[in-house]
Amino acid sequence: MFATDRVRLRTPTPDDAPDLFRLNADPELHLITDDGPFLPHHVGQVRARLEKRAGEQPDAGAAVSLLAETVADGAFLGTGVLWGIDTFSRLAHLGITLLPEARGQGYGTEVIRLLCRYGFRNRNLRRLEIETLAANTAMRRTAERCGFVHEGTQRERGYDGDGFGDMVIYGLLRRDWTP
Repeated sequence: MFATDRVRLRTPTPDDAPDLFRLNADPELHLITDDGPFLPHHVGQVRARLEKRAGEQPDAGAAVSLLAETVADGAFLGTGVLWGIDTFSRLAHLGITLLPEARGQGYGTEVIRLLCRYGFRNRNLRRLEIETLAANTAMRRTAERCGFVHEGTQRERGYDGDGFGDMVIYGLLRRDWTP
């Protein structure tokens, strides 16, 4: 669907269930990437959810979850998501979740840049946002590398597994985006 020289984003298929299960089965990772409770799933449940999605007509305001893989060999890296899509105000939020072994290699930056391209060019959005725990320095650096501007901090907004941590908000306007 969308690609750089190293990373490709594509729609997940039911055959991706084992990789997505592995990514989403980590309760510690869930604490920094999701604001809901961790609910363990079986790989069969993940496959069933993917099969159901494959048969549904996409909704313009529904979240778009894409699988990230290497271009060279199709190795699974993680996921990127455009969520909270507001078609009236033309804004959305971005998020990524990468396998531990894919972190620290620049893949996150490439995934965010591809999501920006999708959001601005293909969805005609005017604003993209990233929310992350203030302690998530890797995501904060990635947001800044991609041109996002720190716009504020919400105190004790997100549960971090030990208590409530500050949440930082980053924004990028289409006019400030560099493709």
